[in-house]
Formats: sequence, structure tokens, C-alpha cells
Amino acid sequence: MLVISLAANPSTGYGWEPQHAGLSAAADPILIHVGSEYLPAEPSDQPGNLSEARDSLLLGAPTTQALRFVPAAEGTTTLRLLYRRPWEKTTVSAGEFSIDVEAVGPFTDSGFPPSGTTATADAQAPADSEVGAESGLPSSFNWCELGACTPVRDQSSCGSCWAFSTIGALESNLLYHDGVTRDLSEQYLLSCNIDGWDCGGGWFAHEYHEWKFPPGEPEAGSVYESDFPYTGRDYDPCNPPHTHHEKIVDWRYVVGTSGVPPIGDIKQAILDYGPVAVAIYTGDDFRAYTEGVFDSQENGTPNHAVVLVGWDDTQGPSGIWYLRNSWGPGWGEDGYMRIGYGVSSVGYAANYVVYYPSCYNLTIAIDPESTGTVVADPPPNCDGGGYEPGTLVTLTANPMSGWHLFSWGGDASGSANPVVIYMDSDNSVVAQFMCDGCSLRGRSALAMKAYER
Repeated sequence: MLVISLAANPSTGYGWEPQHAGLSAAADPILIHVGSEYLPAEPSDQPGNLSEARDSLLLGAPTTQALRFVPAAEGTTTLRLLYRRPWEKTTVSAGEFSIDVEAVGPFTDSGFPPSGTTATADAQAPADSEVGAESGLPSSFNWCELGACTPVRDQSSCGSCWAFSTIGALESNLLYHDGVTRDLSEQYLLSCNIDGWDCGGGWFAHEYHEWKFPPGEPEAGSVYESDFPYTGRDYDPCNPPHTHHEKIVDWRYVVGTSGVPPIGDIKQAILDYGPVAVAIYTGDDFRAYTEGVFDSQENGTPNHAVVLVGWDDTQGPSGIWYLRNSWGPGWGEDGYMRIGYGVSSVGYAANYVVYYPSCYNLTIAIDPESTGTVVADPPPNCDGGGYEPGTLVTLTANPMSGWHLFSWGGDASGSANPVVIYMDSDNSVVAQFMCDGCSLRGRSALAMKAYER
């Protein structure tokens, strides 16, 4: 067997592929390509400043691709390998390697051993008995069907999948909660992080959208693509300061920093918090995916970061995840993949962001009209005209002469005056007044209808 080992980064979609007329089976080849494997990156070769849980694994780190060939006939040939993405057939390759090979016969055995995989125990799929909290979950769900998926991006040849996975989860939250499509800057995370992460790999960087920021920056928070466009180069300087926008409230792992959580737990996180950022093992079959349900078992050390936007229990042998990649819309099914549960260690280190809209609206109505007023304290405190998430608003009813507060309706209840509203969502409140000395029969027809509600 001939084994050629070359530097590669499978997290980018690029890999070494044989390009030689002699490798066609119909041409009675001298060499047959029998597969390849990606060796796990050495921990000692990875940047520092990592927490203990991350010190042996970086997503997007370069590694070594070992290509295996067996001789099939006696003769001499030139083996030519191109470093390329399999779906970009018209694009010039990013690298080339050639070697002259002589096969010495005779050849009496046409069989050859299969290529291996490099598996890790904690990267495997959860057992069937560990499906997690499935109670009450729908059999299928997809955030894209709810209009919460932004356009698929392309990380190009840089191992920055960790930044794209981080951004992908937040962009979907902004689209769903705020109703706006934001193109956030992955280059900011790539150039400005202070953890040593770059095109050679990194980890989920949600802290930079919550509390963490490098010297020279005024605060944490998202940076817009228009302010710091993506170049895919880790040597581009940060050049602070930048304008920061949306922030997350928190981010959490579904279970922990390693291993694949139970399927039901990942589903619940997607349902409750939006698309979930995860790690996965990426091999040659993953790179070559075009359509359908992907079920090739390439389990190995997770080396790539993606986003899961939903699931469907009715597809594939036992159900599938809807996976959003960062290799552009030309890969897979418009940039997405349907991948079976437990395949390729999908779901490793699953995590989600906790985001609240920038502003919540408070609507106040008077019933019957012109029988009083309501004063809100504090007044709206958001740039958008509403209230910041978590604001406590005290509502005081002031009836006109001859009227009194009968009860609160809508998102408030009771007859206490004042009443306090917690702004964790949009709220609508009705102040229902009654004329002094009147019974319920004496209320106006409009007031009576409000009371019956």
C-alpha cells in the first residue's frame, strides 16, 4: 500500500483528491485510490489561552490527510493530487502535489484493506436508551420554515467554522425575535479574539457577544459585516474600536463541553432557544455530500463546527437533523444537509444562546374610553420606543371624576392600584373603570363586554 500524508483542513471543505487518467478503473489503472482519513490534530500544536475543557480540541484546526493507494498493475505513473472542494468543479484548485510511482509486479491479489477511521469514545452518538426528554416534542421542526434562517455564508479556505457557527446561532435569534436580517461579522471574532483562535481553529465564541472584549474595544456585542467585512485571513489586524450592537443574555451547553447530548435534549434546546451550535466530524464523504439523507459513519475526533436548525423523526432510518454548514449555498442542499441522528458525531458539545429582543412593547387601553388615564413608570426606555427586557413597569390608574378602577384586564389582573408589569415579552393591558355608585348593570355596554372577557 502507498500512503501519502499531506497537510489539510477538512473543516473548510477542502481536501486532497487524485487527478490522473491512470486512476480510472476503465483504463486498467496502475494505482487504485482506496480511501483516506484525517488524523486528529496534536493538542501541543494548538494555540493557548484555552479553558481546561477545550485544551485538547480546536474546531477548524489543520490536520493531516492520509490518502491510501494500492497497486493494480505493473508500471510507472505520475500520481497528481489536487487540493480542492468537490462541488466547486470549475474553480482552480488551492494546491497541487505530484509524485512518480513505480509498481513492481506480478499482482495476484486484487483485494485491499479498507481505510480506517480515528474514533474517540466521547464523540460517539448517544445510546438509544439516552434519547433524553422527548415528551411533548413534535416529530419534526425546522426554524427555516418559520423564516428564522439567514443566508448561508462561506468560510472559504480559513478554518474559521467556529466563528460561523457562533454567528449563525445569533443571527437566527435576531431574525426571529427582532424581525430583522442582520449580517454579523465573523472577521471581528477571527481578528479580534484574545484566545489565540484563528484560521487554525477555535471554539464557540459567544462570550464576545455577551461580556468579553479585547483591549481597545468599548464593549462586548455583535459587530456588523458592513463594518468589518470577512476576508478569511487571520493576519488582518483588529484595528479597534468598532461599533457594537446586539448582545446575548447568556449561552449554555446542552450537557457539557464534550460528548454528544441525548437527542431529546438537543431537540428541546432548538425548540426553546433557536438553532444550536454543535461540533461534528468531517471526512471525505461529508465533503462530497450533494443531497438526500447523509448516513455515512465517519465517526472520529470532531473537527468542524456547524448549526442545527431542526429535526424530522420520519426521515432516514431513525430520524435526521437539519444541518446548516458554512461552505456556501453550492454545497449540499443549498448549503444544508439532512444528517441521521448519531452520524459523524453530530451534536458534539451542543450549545445555544439566550437572546431577548432589543425592546418589548407595552400597549395600554382604557375601557370605557375617556373615563380615566394610566401612567407608566418608568416611561419607555428603549431606543425602539419600547422597554428593555426585564424592566419592571408600574402602572397607576387615574380615573376621571365620578369613576373608579374596577379591574385590570389583558396581561394584568386584579384591582390593585398600582399594578406592576414585568417586561419579558410584549404586553397589552386594559384599565377597566366603573362609575361611582353603579353596579355592573350600570356599566356601559363596552365595559360589560370587557368584564365578560
